[in-house]
Amino acid sequence: SALLIACSLPAPAWAQAEVRRFVLAAGANAGGADRPLLRYAVSDAERFAQVLIDLGGVAPSNAILLKEPKVRELVQALDQLSRRVSEGKRPAGGGRTEVLVYYSGHADEKGLLLGDDRYSYQSLRDRLDEIQADVRIAVLDACASGAFTRLKGGKVRQPFLVDASVSMRGHAFLTSSAVTEAAQESDHIGASYFTHYLVSGLRCAADVSGDGRVTLNETYQFAFNETLGKTAAAGGGAQHPSY
Repeated sequence: SALLIACSLPAPAWAQAEVRRFVLAAGANAGGADRPLLRYAVSDAERFAQVLIDLGGVAPSNAILLKEPKVRELVQALDQLSRRVSEGKRPAGGGRTEVLVYYSGHADEKGLLLGDDRYSYQSLRDRLDEIQADVRIAVLDACASGAFTRLKGGKVRQPFLVDASVSMRGHAFLTSSAVTEAAQESDHIGASYFTHYLVSGLRCAADVSGDGRVTLNETYQFAFNETLGKTAAAGGGAQHPSY
């Protein structure tokens, strides 16, 4: 099922996985001359990719990590990801293919800001739709990233119970903030609030049921509650992740 992670395995998750997973994680501290330099976007991307290798069933060869990419490099990485997925698809009935694309950095209501360039949300959405995977999950940790869920054809829904939806197909979008909100970093935790609690949740802090595994639903709810709680009194204002 989609993003079902076991909290303890006798061998690496990717060695026994029935689901073939791929991840593209990109971090960009620089978002143009008129925006402050972030401190933790690149390390957030590193941590997200690593937890999926450690516990999320992603083989190291199926993980792509970008640090301070230009738009051209991001597009090339998405093309590479798409080729890997197509080449790695199993015969019918031979398992599921899931793709996770993560971005941490600057953004505005129109798209991701990579240095002095912008990669529009519509371009990202279109590219994700072209990837031949059973499930595509996009996680955006950036200011105004909630605008990504407002694209034509999108509708905000309650998180699905993925552990009971083994035949699920389609996509899920997780964003760290609403369209009018800032996505905040914390020097105390050395990361952005949202990614810190998302990764903590994936490392089984989100296992509220105590069954030794976490689902996408549990992870999102944990990251939402912790992010909102920790930013409610912050100078940047309360931050509301969306799904």
